[in-house]
Amino acid sequence: MRRARWVWWAAGCVLQLLVFVGDAMTPLGFAHGVLYMPAVLFGLLARSQRAVWLLAGLGVAGGIAGIWTSPGRLAGITDTYVGLNRALGIGTVLVMALACIAVLRLLRTRRAAYEALEHTSSLLEVSSAVGGLGGWRVQLPAQQSHWTPEVFRLLGQPPGPPPDIATIIACYAPEHRERVRAGFEACVVDGTPFDLEAQVLRSDGSRGWVRVVGQAVRDGEGRIVRVQGAIQDINASKEAAMALERSKAEWQQLAESLPMMLWVGEEDGAMSFINRYSADYLGTTVPDLIGNGWLGYVAPEYQQSTLEAWEAARRSDVRYETEFPVRRADGEWRWHLVRAVRVDLPDIGHRWYGTAVDVQAMRDERDARTRLANRLVETMESVTDAIFILDRAFNVVYLNSQAEVQLQRRREDLIGHYVWDEFPEARDSEFNRQYTRCLEEQVTVRFEAPYAPLGKLFEVNAYPADDGIMVYFRDVTDQRRVAEQLQQVQRMDALGQLTGGVAHDFNNLLTVILGNAETLVEEQGLDDRQRELAELVVVAANRGAEMTQRLLAFARKQALSPVPTDVNRLVRQFAALVGQTLGEHIEIEIVHAAGLWQAMVDPGQLEVALLNLAVNARDAMPTGGRLSIETANVRIDDAYPGLDSGVAPGQYVMVAVSDTGEGIPQHQLHRVFEPFFTTKGVGKGTGLGLAMVYGFAKQSQGHAAIYSEVGRGTTVRLYLPRLHAGERGPGVSDASLRASGQPGRGECVLLVEDDDMVRTFARQQVLALGYAVVEARNGPEALEKLQAHPEVALLFTDVVMPGGMSGRQLAEAVEAQRPGLPVLYTSGYTENAIVHHGRLDPGVLLLAKPYVRAQLAQKLAQALARTTAATDPR
Repeated sequence: MRRARWVWWAAGCVLQLLVFVGDAMTPLGFAHGVLYMPAVLFGLLARSQRAVWLLAGLGVAGGIAGIWTSPGRLAGITDTYVGLNRALGIGTVLVMALACIAVLRLLRTRRAAYEALEHTSSLLEVSSAVGGLGGWRVQLPAQQSHWTPEVFRLLGQPPGPPPDIATIIACYAPEHRERVRAGFEACVVDGTPFDLEAQVLRSDGSRGWVRVVGQAVRDGEGRIVRVQGAIQDINASKEAAMALERSKAEWQQLAESLPMMLWVGEEDGAMSFINRYSADYLGTTVPDLIGNGWLGYVAPEYQQSTLEAWEAARRSDVRYETEFPVRRADGEWRWHLVRAVRVDLPDIGHRWYGTAVDVQAMRDERDARTRLANRLVETMESVTDAIFILDRAFNVVYLNSQAEVQLQRRREDLIGHYVWDEFPEARDSEFNRQYTRCLEEQVTVRFEAPYAPLGKLFEVNAYPADDGIMVYFRDVTDQRRVAEQLQQVQRMDALGQLTGGVAHDFNNLLTVILGNAETLVEEQGLDDRQRELAELVVVAANRGAEMTQRLLAFARKQALSPVPTDVNRLVRQFAALVGQTLGEHIEIEIVHAAGLWQAMVDPGQLEVALLNLAVNARDAMPTGGRLSIETANVRIDDAYPGLDSGVAPGQYVMVAVSDTGEGIPQHQLHRVFEPFFTTKGVGKGTGLGLAMVYGFAKQSQGHAAIYSEVGRGTTVRLYLPRLHAGERGPGVSDASLRASGQPGRGECVLLVEDDDMVRTFARQQVLALGYAVVEARNGPEALEKLQAHPEVALLFTDVVMPGGMSGRQLAEAVEAQRPGLPVLYTSGYTENAIVHHGRLDPGVLLLAKPYVRAQLAQKLAQALARTTAATDPR
């Protein structure tokens, strides 16, 4: 076939060459251009478009070239004629070429149609066999049927002549026969096509689904001459569709019945399906959630992160999983765990199938467990008790930070280690015995035991567990020491209470003794022996009074009475007296500041404070040393490094007591002013000395500070408030100072005293000073006397009295009856009646027992000279 084609190609080319040769040898004027056209037909015979175009191209080229190759032209032939002749020849060549191409295409189309028909026939046969498709035809009006072999199989009939229509209808299941008959008859009568799905009954009794399609065929006059169609086995697809419908219904039922949000999403995050539970949960409708409506129910602050997580899952093709709060129908924001996976579906594309589960309860429980765990850890780390846990092999499992402090070991050095290897000194101790008992007997043990390497006494509580023991312990070394000191303080407090009781009665006696002895000394006519005896009584009474005051000072039951004080003078006097107390091995050095301000302080209590400091300095210098007492004017401002909330910036008189003793370690220095804390050995100090000094400084509205270096000594500085110009001390006015010591002018004094001897003595002394006296034994009686004697100008009352009314209560009652009436208190022991925070209440005048006539005269004059506004001691 290919050789025949090449022959026609060659023949065409030879023919075009011969025509050109003839054209080149013939003069112009003959119609040689048309002769190139027949050779193109050889391309058609070769059945090749390329051959047609090649031969046409040779003809066009030869026709044009012949104009110049011809030997001349015929007579009378013009150029126009030659051009038209050649153009006509070229045109005929091209027309022939186009005609040949058209014929070739028709031939190819026809061949392709035949091939397609053959291919289609084979495909139809394959399709009929594989796809279960058969054809049928019913010729009208005889209703003679024709079937393809596949129809017999589909209807469950044995191969043979096609049966009649009634038999065919009977092949269908009873419930489908009428529908098939009606469809067929409608198509026969009026040409209505039908497309039905029905079940057929096979000869073996089984059923199968088929699809029956039919349409009418009309003749030239429009009459229906036959009905033809196809029947297809759709049993598998029908069952698959029914299974799919069942599956879809089941999935729908499952999706709607599950108590969680189910959804299907598109690639862009828009929802294509959301179950009813989701809408009910959110308090909306399903259409409102389809698309991007669901995003409006996400907490606004999480919407952006939710979309970003979706985009990240979409790009990376991983499972989508995130958590965000969703607003429930009741308005509460609830956390949900949202998960989805991407599924590739045929003809649909990507879909995301997901769930959203309410995990608020889980988060709450998880947060609660986390908080509980953190709280347990924080609790174990923050408690003051040290805690460690041992397993059943006595290996350390856990210990808190307090245990690290108490044991002076790091937890990373102990965890996982055998406890008795880490603390070998405790291997055969009470610790080992008790821990073993706790573990073996599964009982709680409580005990105290010392651990010598640390110098500590531990209080231990050990609790058994299935996997070991948990131990709580604390260092009670200081606690036990404090308990002993507390007992000592309690004894001191009892001594103070005893001192107060004794001082009250003893001072009453001393008042009478000292007053009468003073009177005897002043009596005229006594010989030297009698006067000597009287003076001896005065000296003894003064010593008794001084002893009582020292007892009260020791028990801290004496009120502070700040007065203007020359501190330089007080320090000089103190240094002269304390030398013998300290011993000859202590050198005393005094450094006085020139121009030292006066201080507003209780001088007696200042001496006690200096004595405490001096004794502490002596104890710090057992082999001798130097004690220095220095005074100076200082100003404390905001930049003062020792300033605290209890010190007001201002001017102070400073007294510094320094020694060259052992010094105090820096880690203990911040505790030296604490009550019961001492750096001395057991039995060598109560820990109250510096605390009393600190308390005195604070009560005096001053400050105390300490500096020390081990091996170089210690310095304690007392800052005492400066006495400013015009300051005279609390409760003392200029008028009262001018009136001090002046005799009375007959003013009436209401004297209230429960002790008969003291009252008698006081009456005599007041009368001797030029005053009138009205007596009373107690408060109620004094109020009656006050009403009966309007001339009373002054109330002079004891503070502590029996009968349910103290001197302070009596003064308040008198103030209610006689506002502005001056009051003078007297007492041997005031307790808290007119003393608070260690100092006399403002405006209170107190005459301490025992007293002499001059002191009484001064206080009476001061009281009478006071203005009415200053009477209320509150």
